Amino acid sequence: MQRGFLVLLAAVLIGVVGAMLSRHLMKSSPAAWLCQKYGLSADKSCRIEALQTEYGSRCGPYCDKMCEANARLEQLSLEAGLGQRNITPTLREAVAETDRIRTETRIVMLEHFYAVAAELPPEKRKEYLLKVLPLVIDSCGSK
Repeated sequence: MQRGFLVLLAAVLIGVVGAMLSRHLMKSSPAAWLCQKYGLSADKSCRIEALQTEYGSRCGPYCDKMCEANARLEQLSLEAGLGQRNITPTLREAVAETDRIRTETRIVMLEHFYAVAAELPPEKRKEYLLKVLPLVIDSCGSK
């Protein structure tokens, strides 16, 4: 009976510690996680926080543009599918516009990833880039 109680107590304690750790990690910023993961100094942490803020201000407008372009593409695609069932010049332009915005967004992401990588110790840069580049590049599993 006492052994079962100890096992139950241990399980509860592990659960509480896990929940607290998860809560802490979810509250921390991406920069804080990055600095902890790669053992960066407080100075580097401030620099990476500044890079994150700059990236957010650059990326936000692209998200808005992408949502608008996607909504337009969806509407034109639906209209073409319900009507003529062919791709109109306007629909082609809408597809090209979403691709143009996606390309600009990917370039901004790459610039940000390279700026962050430059703040990391040289031996950690490749590890970091291998984690983030799949967000920009469909690498098909190559590394």
